[in-house]
Amino acid sequence: MTTSQRPLKVAIIGGGMFFDEIIGQSFKDFMRGGIAGALTSIGMSHLAPAVAGVEIDVCAVGTRSQKSGTAGRIVDWFAQEFPDRPIEACYGDAVWLDILQRHKPDVLFVATPDNVHAQPILDALDAGVDVVTEKPLCLTTRDADRIIQKARQLERIVSVDMHKRYDPFVREMMLKAPKEYGPINRIRAVLEEPLEVSTEIFAWAEESNPFAYVGCHWLDVVHHYMQVKPVSVFATGQKNLLLHWDEHHQEIARRRGVDAAAFKRQGPINTWDSMDVAVTYDNGMRGDYNNNWINPEEFEGAVNQEIELYGIYGRGMVDQQERGYREAIIGDGSRTRNPSFGGRIRHHGGNLEIFGYGKASIAAGLLAIIRRRIFGESMDDLEDTYPTAASQREIVQVIEAASVVAEKNHECFQAGRGTPVTALLTAEGFDILGAE
Repeated sequence: MTTSQRPLKVAIIGGGMFFDEIIGQSFKDFMRGGIAGALTSIGMSHLAPAVAGVEIDVCAVGTRSQKSGTAGRIVDWFAQEFPDRPIEACYGDAVWLDILQRHKPDVLFVATPDNVHAQPILDALDAGVDVVTEKPLCLTTRDADRIIQKARQLERIVSVDMHKRYDPFVREMMLKAPKEYGPINRIRAVLEEPLEVSTEIFAWAEESNPFAYVGCHWLDVVHHYMQVKPVSVFATGQKNLLLHWDEHHQEIARRRGVDAAAFKRQGPINTWDSMDVAVTYDNGMRGDYNNNWINPEEFEGAVNQEIELYGIYGRGMVDQQERGYREAIIGDGSRTRNPSFGGRIRHHGGNLEIFGYGKASIAAGLLAIIRRRIFGESMDDLEDTYPTAASQREIVQVIEAASVVAEKNHECFQAGRGTPVTALLTAEGFDILGAE
């Protein structure tokens, strides 16, 4: 193996919820020292010597609105540490097209809203650019098929930031489960985001839902480690808070002793508070996925996440709040922390660096791109080394089916007909059963 004669050029679109904490800081680390140091966490440290000489440069950051100034703020943030490595701030409704044409990056990192993943990915592939995208890959099976087909046709990498499969606690349990727990009868998985996600941070909450946004993480963990195939999907959901946000935000403000006018969103937000999705798999196992994005900000952790396996010989559970790191600080309250996701350390040289599975997932995608683009390895050789677009097809299929089923069951429930609707997954997509 030989290294490239020039740095791997990366362009980033979107600010992303965890940009400063995870995405941006990871790329700062990669610009400073490459990806070799991050490979232990993905079990690929044997490749560290080969990739040690591959430099990574961020060439552009793009966001939609120039008024918000997000791209400029990010570029200034990078410039504080890398003043001699210029990055351009770009803006526009389809900002990636301008970046792809003028900067000609090797990699496009997509951190746009859930509903604005597919087109940038497709356009990047057409431009001969590899992709690392935030989850979910996209929101429809049709778009997933288009991405998978184009990536295969053009022999380009599309890696999805499915970082939960690299969580060391989850990975440990999932790898030992088949032998220690025996056949798994049921999986229960919970991931709940704070209320500010749907009401303050994401203006696009109505274009997605809490299951698509974070339920995809647990779907990926289950599908990746257990190699199961989903057969049918049942879903229900609740629309009690966000749909009536114009009424309830005032009561929340009163309880917190703040001015209701300070809330960014004032009117109704037409999306789900929470969703409950049951998936039946081809081995008879059932997966119960519970997600919301209305968890009170007073909750002890940044998120509430847990996964439990019920086997015939044993069971296992990973609960973020039970990992043992708790703090109580005057003015900040009692909180649980999860440095396994994005722990921070400042080295003797003064540089801040992060470690954890949030960074590991990005490194996995970049490693595959380096091995393909620079070292010329085949797509087949790389297939199982990163979260591929193809590995996400059934996840997107479940997300799309659950969204449709939940809406139809909501309509039936409102009409006094219970919740009779389910989806049967097919090779093409899914069939809706019980709607009439």
